[in-house]
Amino acid sequence: MARFILYARRALDTDPATEEQFAPLRAWALAAGHDVVAEYADENIDTRAARDPRPYRDRAMYDTLRGAADGIAAVSLDRLARSVGDLQKLLCEFSVAGAGLYAHDMELDTRTPAGQALIDAIAAVVAFDKACRVEALRRGHRKARAKGVRIGAPRIARSLEDKIAALLKAGVKPHRIRTITHAGASTITRIRKELEAAEAIAAGEVDA
Repeated sequence: MARFILYARRALDTDPATEEQFAPLRAWALAAGHDVVAEYADENIDTRAARDPRPYRDRAMYDTLRGAADGIAAVSLDRLARSVGDLQKLLCEFSVAGAGLYAHDMELDTRTPAGQALIDAIAAVVAFDKACRVEALRRGHRKARAKGVRIGAPRIARSLEDKIAALLKAGVKPHRIRTITHAGASTITRIRKELEAAEAIAAGEVDA
């Protein structure tokens, strides 16, 4: 017997009502002899943001991490995760919590050997997909450079770089420099690192 939190989410009008999602999860928990310690649902039908907020999913994870539950159950993986990559991150959190994940439509219970084997397969697919995307990106960069296309954000004027360097030397915080110069964070970070390297060379800490 284990303690489970039941989680439901609605993002579209066509999604099953939360009660329709909870019903089969309650029946599963009863049949398996598990205790339902909480039921959380996120309703995001009216949300226009690209990444809908899921405060109750975070609450469920918080409860699990502090030991109030042994796992989280949902009708399907897509109710919990936004993508395969997001699922992998969630699984890492479950691992740290020492908790399980149950997906009703797949009868997937990560606490079982079969469930863990499927999770390992998902992790392998994620790694494969990432490697393919990185290779495609690098191939695209190589072709672009061969055509004379510069990769990355354009460098700002040298005069502005000098002023940013002077501001950094004067102790002005990077976030303030971004505000008054409209320079990107990566640009300011690069200039700061260049200053630090120059100072290290001047102090004899590293070879020029």
